[in-house]
Amino acid sequence: MYDKDGNLRPIEINTAVGWDGPEKVEDDADCLDFSTLDTFIKSKNFTSIHYIGDLQIFASKLKTYCSDNSITHEAHPVGNTAITVPFIEDNDQTLIIRSAYDTTALVDDTYCRDKIEFMNLIKDSAFGSEFAHKEIDGNLINHITNINDNGIHPNFILKSRFPGYDKEVYPKFFKASNQTELDIIIENNVTSDYFLMEYLYNPNKTWEGHSFVIRSLNVLFPPTLESIQVGQYTKLNQNLLLDNVTYNPTTFEVDEPFRASYNTTPASVWKPKLLDTDMVELADGTLKTALDLQVGDVIKTIEIPNENGVSIDSYTSSEFGLLYNTLASSAVYSSNIVTAKQKVNILTFLNELTFEDGSTWEDTMDSQYLIDRDGKVIFKSLFGIFAGDVVLLLDTTDNNINFVRKTVVSNTQAKRVFSGWFISVENAKLFLTKTAGSTNNESYVTIEHNFQYCPMYACVCYSYCGSCPKGAPYCEGGICANSVC
Repeated sequence: MYDKDGNLRPIEINTAVGWDGPEKVEDDADCLDFSTLDTFIKSKNFTSIHYIGDLQIFASKLKTYCSDNSITHEAHPVGNTAITVPFIEDNDQTLIIRSAYDTTALVDDTYCRDKIEFMNLIKDSAFGSEFAHKEIDGNLINHITNINDNGIHPNFILKSRFPGYDKEVYPKFFKASNQTELDIIIENNVTSDYFLMEYLYNPNKTWEGHSFVIRSLNVLFPPTLESIQVGQYTKLNQNLLLDNVTYNPTTFEVDEPFRASYNTTPASVWKPKLLDTDMVELADGTLKTALDLQVGDVIKTIEIPNENGVSIDSYTSSEFGLLYNTLASSAVYSSNIVTAKQKVNILTFLNELTFEDGSTWEDTMDSQYLIDRDGKVIFKSLFGIFAGDVVLLLDTTDNNINFVRKTVVSNTQAKRVFSGWFISVENAKLFLTKTAGSTNNESYVTIEHNFQYCPMYACVCYSYCGSCPKGAPYCEGGICANSVC
C-alpha cells in the first residue's frame, strides 16, 4: 500500500494466492507480464518448466509461453487448501514454479503463515511498518513510536497473525488521536493471535474514490530469493471512502457502516442493488427512487405460492419446481418495510439482457431474477441466465398481477463502477424494482430476490442465515436469536 509520502510498502506476503474478480481494476489479460521472467529463464538456459498450483490464469499463460519458446511444460494442479506438494526431480535445466502452499518451505511456513515473522523480517528496513504484538507468554512487544494523522480515516489496523480468521470480524480499524487512546486499543485488542500495525493511507492514491492495495505476483528464486515479478494488479477496497466517518467513543474502532471502505475482502452482501435513479415500487403502487427511499418506507412485494412446501430459501434452488401457471394464478401482492439503507460504490460486473422484442434490461451480475426455464419457475443470478430463458416482469400499470414474459436472446457482461444502494427489508425476500438501465420496458418492474445474508452493518452472523429478517437480528448458526444488537 502507499504510505502518506507516496512510497509503496509491503504489508504481508502470501502463497497459495487466489485471483481476484471484478474488484481489481485491470482486466485479466493486463495483470500478467512475463518479460522479466523471460529474461531470467533464458539467462539460466532452462529447457523444462513445472508449475505446481491452481492459479489458472497464470498456468494458462505459462503454458502458452512454454509452447511459444519450445520449452517442455508440465502442470501439477494443487488446490489452495493443500499443505504438501508433489516431488519433482530438480536439475539445472528444470525450473519449478510453485504457488501452492508447502509446509516444508521456509518462506511458506514461516513468513507467509505467520505475519509477525514477516513484520519482524522487514521492520528495520526503510519499507518496514510499526506494529505491536504479544508473544505466547503474553509479553507485549511494541514497535509503535508514531501516531500518523490520517484525517477522518483510521490510522491503525488489527490483523490476524495466522490464516483462517473470521473475515466477518477481522481486520478491525481504529483511529487513535493520542498515546492514551493507542494504549487502550493495544490493551483491549492485541493478543498472541492478533497484532496492531499502522494503517497506511494516502489521499492522493485512490481510484474512483476507493483506497486500494497493489498485489504483486513474484517468483522467489533460491538460494538468494531473487524476486522476479510476473504480474501486478490494483485491488479496490469494498466501498468508496465516505465522509463523516464515525468511531466508537470508547473503543475507538470505526463504526460498522464505514468498515467496508478500508477492507479489501470481498463480501457478497455489498453487491450494489440499486442506482440512484432506479425505482422501487411502494405498497400504494407509487414508485420511489433509490436515492429518495428511506428506512421505514413500506414497499410492495409479491408472495409466490409454495406448493411443494419447501423453504422460501428454495426459491433459488431447482427443488422449488413451481409451474408458471400456478405462479400466474396464485401469486398475490404483499408489503414489506425497509429496515436499512447503505451507500455502496464498487467495481463490478454488470449484465445486460436483450430480449426477442429488442428491449433490454441491465443489472449487477449477482442480482437474482425470477425466470421460467423449461416450464419451471426459479430465481437465477443474471450471470446464470441464458438465451431461451424467459424473464418474468410485472406490468405496473394497475394493481393486478400481470406477468410479462420476456425471452432472452443474449446476455452480455461488462465491468465498470456501479455506485448505488444496498437495501435491506424486514421479512420477505422479494421486492419490485425498475432499473434505469433498461430500454422499452419502462412500464415494468422485475421481481428480485434479496440476499440470504445479514448485512454487514447489522450484528455479526457466524454463518449464512437465510431465514433471518434483514437488518436487525443476531444470527447464530443460521438461527435468529432475539438478542438485542
